[in-house]
Amino acid sequence: MKKFLLVCLTAFLMLAAGCSSGGKALSAQDIDFTFSCKADVSSPAGNYLCAFSRAGMENASVEIVSGNGKGLKWYWNGGNFNQTYCGLSAGSESCVLPCSSFASMLVKTVDGASQPGALKKSGDNVFAGSLKGYNFTLAADGKTGKIQSLDIPTPGFSFRFHDFKEPVLGAYRDINA
Repeated sequence: MKKFLLVCLTAFLMLAAGCSSGGKALSAQDIDFTFSCKADVSSPAGNYLCAFSRAGMENASVEIVSGNGKGLKWYWNGGNFNQTYCGLSAGSESCVLPCSSFASMLVKTVDGASQPGALKKSGDNVFAGSLKGYNFTLAADGKTGKIQSLDIPTPGFSFRFHDFKEPVLGAYRDINA
């Protein structure tokens, strides 16, 4: 009987330790906005798996790695924007994607959320914000500070971030130079 109680107590302590290992309660300043990862994207137009990298304000890339549009890649670098597909490339001084495209909204929202005062705590490591007429919520991991999810209810985008790597962007090449 003592062995049984000891096993139960050990199991309980392991379970309790596992449940409390979710990290600390984050403030908006604790969120890491510089990262490279995969993103599961759910949108009214379909679902995609993307590679997403962000090195700073207006310095990001989004690539569709599976699903409809596989191989499309967009680069933001300050005042320049490039897009590539199947070896073809086009660039411009500003983003030519529709403002409501998932890639454009992802970059704009993460850029906006990274600004001081942009986020309000709305739960355990969950934050809310608004930009230019739309609202969003963002959840971060209490251990790493990495963004786990981003939801933009209108127009219906949901992003789930995973498989984080060091924040390395591909070589940016301005085709207009």
